Amino acid sequence: MRLNRRYYQVKNVKWGETTAFSKGTLTIQKSQLQEAVKPLMKSIASIDFQLVEPGESCRIIHVLDGLTPMVKVSGNGYEYPGYFGSPETVGDGETNMLTGFAVVQSAPLPWETSSASSGLLYPRDAIMDMTGDIAGMSPFSETNNLVMVYDLMDGKSSAEYDQDIRLCSLKVAELLAKTTLECEPDEIETFSIEDTDDTLPNVVLVWQCQNQGVYANTYLYGQSIDNLVPTLLHPNEMLDGCVISGNYVWPAFKVPTYLQSNHPILLDLYRQHGKTLNFKGVIFSRSHNPTNWHKERSANFCVKLAHYLKANGLVMAWEGGGNAAVDGMLTIQAAEKSGIKATTVTFEFGGPDGTEGVLLVDDVPEADAVISGGSIEKPYTLPKVERVVGGEVFRLEKESGGVFPPAHESYFFETTTHFYCSGNQSGHSKLFAESY
Repeated sequence: MRLNRRYYQVKNVKWGETTAFSKGTLTIQKSQLQEAVKPLMKSIASIDFQLVEPGESCRIIHVLDGLTPMVKVSGNGYEYPGYFGSPETVGDGETNMLTGFAVVQSAPLPWETSSASSGLLYPRDAIMDMTGDIAGMSPFSETNNLVMVYDLMDGKSSAEYDQDIRLCSLKVAELLAKTTLECEPDEIETFSIEDTDDTLPNVVLVWQCQNQGVYANTYLYGQSIDNLVPTLLHPNEMLDGCVISGNYVWPAFKVPTYLQSNHPILLDLYRQHGKTLNFKGVIFSRSHNPTNWHKERSANFCVKLAHYLKANGLVMAWEGGGNAAVDGMLTIQAAEKSGIKATTVTFEFGGPDGTEGVLLVDDVPEADAVISGGSIEKPYTLPKVERVVGGEVFRLEKESGGVFPPAHESYFFETTTHFYCSGNQSGHSKLFAESY
């Protein structure tokens, strides 16, 4: 596979009489977007569209997912395959992509007692600031964002809300990406792993994503991965959008669709391809396997595929918290015991100063090359902001009946659990750790 991604840098976004892209400016006609999504709003009463800029004194709340507008212009398949087109294998040809821009979903999903939002897997409020101390925890503090604020109908199921929110945002992303079809790109980047150097080590990425039910799923070619056996993906498939996030449960650990198709570890391995390593592919699997037996089965499947690719090294990365960490550590253990060197990126605990208690959910003796993705137990006081998009109040502490403080005011958080992407392990974070 050989993929050319054609980048169109969005420097400015504004409302206008037509939706178009020209010389770095994306103009959006709001009514055109509303008309495009109307047939898909079966469980949605209305959608408001808001523009948010980097550096703005703005807070976005009830964040669900964010994605990159892109459109296939040649090659097999359809961008974000499995939804509006056939689930053909993608990853070759040419794809146009808006950069410096994202479509972001915001919706206060119901806290029900008999659906996916009950128990541990309810959707906690995800908070994102465009400036200040927590801005760097999310990739969207650096992008121009079109925020889709959903008003949901009463009485629909979690599955209906989940599906309709996703389809509407994908349709908007498609419409915006098509504005580039008559434009020349600012940059073209070519991705291919066909040429290798026999003197360099072979390295694979094992990428394990959350799948525990509605509001906590990941989708591969339009299908949730609950029964997925670890499988081999060409990295170009991910760059073309074959993996879509449906995970709204723990804001800190979310890996939005934007990062699935711009996966930082994957892109770094690509940049080293032919220089320091041969990037042999992505082994994609489910994390949060239900029992230790299933976890061992998955780990050994991953390592079997790594050996099939003649891997010398393995980068282990996963989405999610405690349950997923066990899957990742067992994979590292299986790899090391079979002669494949492994490293990983993981969030850590450690209390306010990073030194208290047990730092990791799980570990194995073979995990001796661990990179910190940041602590999720550091306290933060969010500052007052001039503008809030997505609602007027936070939705916190469901377990104790709910707390709903005004979202524009300063508020103290004991941990970073509610901060969007603050503990995700895809490698996007600019945080770093020091030993002392």
